[in-house]
Amino acid sequence: MNSEFIAGDIVKSLKGHDKNKVFIVLSIDKNGYIAIIDGRTRIRDKIKMKNPKHLIKIAHDEEILKKANSTICTEREIYNAIKKYQSSVKE
Repeated sequence: MNSEFIAGDIVKSLKGHDKNKVFIVLSIDKNGYIAIIDGRTRIRDKIKMKNPKHLIKIAHDEEILKKANSTICTEREIYNAIKKYQSSVKE
């Protein structure tokens, strides 16, 4: 099930106190949990590990994927990618 998620995916939380919030997938651990961040409250120092069945993939950002794989992606870039996606959906 976790194979449907890869780093750089834009996901929406379906369960928990962060329900309906949008995040970027940073990585997937060996147990299948997904590390997500939003660049604002969830940053690299406070990564949220989430069960994949509590997430839904809504988009993919190729630029973030390249940067996330090289670990040079800043929280600001992640936050901006989420905002860019949300504004494109509203239009």
